[in-house]
Amino acid sequence: MQKAHEAAASGQDPPQGNPAGDDAGPAASAMEVPQVKITDVVPLSDDDPSGAGLAIAGLPLTLGGIVGGVLTAMDIRSRRMRLVGTIVYGVVGGLALALIMQTWFGILQGNFAINALAIGLSIAATVGLINGFVSLIGPGGIAIGAVLTMLIGNPIASLNQPKEFLAGSWGDIGQFFVPGAAGTLLRDLSYFPDAPLALQWWVLSAWLVVGVALILVGHVIAHRKAHAAAH
Repeated sequence: MQKAHEAAASGQDPPQGNPAGDDAGPAASAMEVPQVKITDVVPLSDDDPSGAGLAIAGLPLTLGGIVGGVLTAMDIRSRRMRLVGTIVYGVVGGLALALIMQTWFGILQGNFAINALAIGLSIAATVGLINGFVSLIGPGGIAIGAVLTMLIGNPIASLNQPKEFLAGSWGDIGQFFVPGAAGTLLRDLSYFPDAPLALQWWVLSAWLVVGVALILVGHVIAHRKAHAAAH
């Protein structure tokens, strides 16, 4: 510092150097950026290294159930046959989507039959719900089923992020709708098969039971009205 003042007083340029001292240079050069090693708890599939496929798969499940509900509700007049159509559509849809998602794209892992059962149950739950509302109140029931699954259940299903990332309790609430339960169930079946899965199975089964019950109630009401009109 004294040399710098003397040089400034004599009109010379101050000597260049590290003002913090000669030892700071080697110390600074010796510093290295720490390397952080990331280890996956469960490695993702080589066919879906980012895990995006499993998140995107929730939309076809939801849309597939809505389309199936609309087709069976509008094309099948008999309420009892709508119940049969719900089960058949769920079985066919579960097998078809499992083939596409597991054997073709490699998105799903684990047991094929259980994955197909989970997909089929989620589709049948949506189809049954729509058919139940249609059987009970008419074509307007399609809108109620679509709103419950697509507009309410799908946004809070936590398919793209953990449920804890949603504000408040919406992540937990979303697990009690068909899209959330189906997405969590398929994710755990593929990567965490030892995790407790009873809640997701019960939620999907409960929605299917609600749909079936509404179909039966609608059938009974229609039968009573027809019987009363005949007399």
